[in-house]
Amino acid sequence: MGFFGSTPKQQQYANRKSSKQVHFAPPPLLASRHAYPFDWSIESAVWYSRDELNALKEDRFNEADALRRERGISTSSRDDADKIADGREKEIWVGDTMTHALDDRDEGLISVRGIEHFVWPVLQKEMVTRKKELKKFVVDYSKDKQRRMSDPNGDKLAEACAARSRWARDAASERGIKYCQMKRGAGRGGGLLKNTKMILERRKLETSRRSLVRRESLVKAFRRMSSLGRDVEEA
Repeated sequence: MGFFGSTPKQQQYANRKSSKQVHFAPPPLLASRHAYPFDWSIESAVWYSRDELNALKEDRFNEADALRRERGISTSSRDDADKIADGREKEIWVGDTMTHALDDRDEGLISVRGIEHFVWPVLQKEMVTRKKELKKFVVDYSKDKQRRMSDPNGDKLAEACAARSRWARDAASERGIKYCQMKRGAGRGGGLLKNTKMILERRKLETSRRSLVRRESLVKAFRRMSSLGRDVEEA
């Protein structure tokens, strides 16, 4: 058909989709198999079955429910932090809840260690919220071609993820430190609780001040009405 056309055979090759080819290495180079003797008759003594794992999970939920009843904690308390605007004050409030969880005496038959986020639902909600935010950030980052090209080694992504997961690491570290201190018979209480008490005291003072101002305004209004009534009677 000339230099500017294509033959039917060329057009057929052009319309054909290119298929990816996967090349495998020779079997000896793929993997090495090692045989280890194991008596499968004692499998149940070595590993938990799926039913046993589900039973353990259910037991922990039941234990957390019992611990909440002992401490007077309701599951609806997971929404308590929603009443506080995002910011430093909310961080302190959640940190105060963590301090209460870590300072728990844990003297009953059921241990609270490891299931604090089940016993104090507000902690569980905080953990889930932060986890979702981190996951969303990573997914959005992976879809942004420009950001991926500007960060080929993922260093910026690693720094951003480390900053967003710092709360979980700090909570785990504080938990370990508090348990070690409490095991030695010391280390009860913390700065987070002190900061929260200061905030609560300021709130009480502010509420008292507003109540006093409102009471004074009511008294002044009552006096003006009484004075106006006397003036009407005299007239």
